[in-house]
Amino acid sequence: MKKTIIATAVTALLASTAIAQDATVGVDAGAGASVDAPSLDAGASTDTNVDAGADTNTGANGKASANAGANANANAGDMADNTYGSVMASIKSSANLDLSSITDESQISIVLLSSLQGDAATESASLDAELSANADAQAGLHSRLEGNAAISAKLEAEGHAIEDVVSVKTKADGSVIIYVDDRG
Repeated sequence: MKKTIIATAVTALLASTAIAQDATVGVDAGAGASVDAPSLDAGASTDTNVDAGADTNTGANGKASANAGANANANAGDMADNTYGSVMASIKSSANLDLSSITDESQISIVLLSSLQGDAATESASLDAELSANADAQAGLHSRLEGNAAISAKLEAEGHAIEDVVSVKTKADGSVIIYVDDRG
């Protein structure tokens, strides 16, 4: 019975869903499991607790007990928004982005192009080509940004001009990312 319960608990541990491609899994002697995916923004957290207990009393004062616990947490960094690919993908979508829902209450983050991950020498040229191809959309975006008090105030407070904005991206949680060209 004890082996069956332990096998069931271990099976439950191993039946967890795969979290990410570069995930690492560690198991310690206390039957705890941890999952770390540092290069993915999955925005997910999973807690799994398994307790399997069995008490068997026989007439001769015999007792068997088995407990197994598992806890798996998946937390990923917010790295996906700091790449050249993310900026280039958001250029076309920001051309038609409705900025009216962005207010002083919105969480607005500014990401500088100089802080992006990737090969600046090659990816910067691709970004510039994308910006040139969407020059009309950029002008329309800048015009709409001037009409949004919250974004204008955030840019001014951090010393950036509206003309330096490359794109704007809204996330599922309602937060806003403004990509600013600080390359000079």
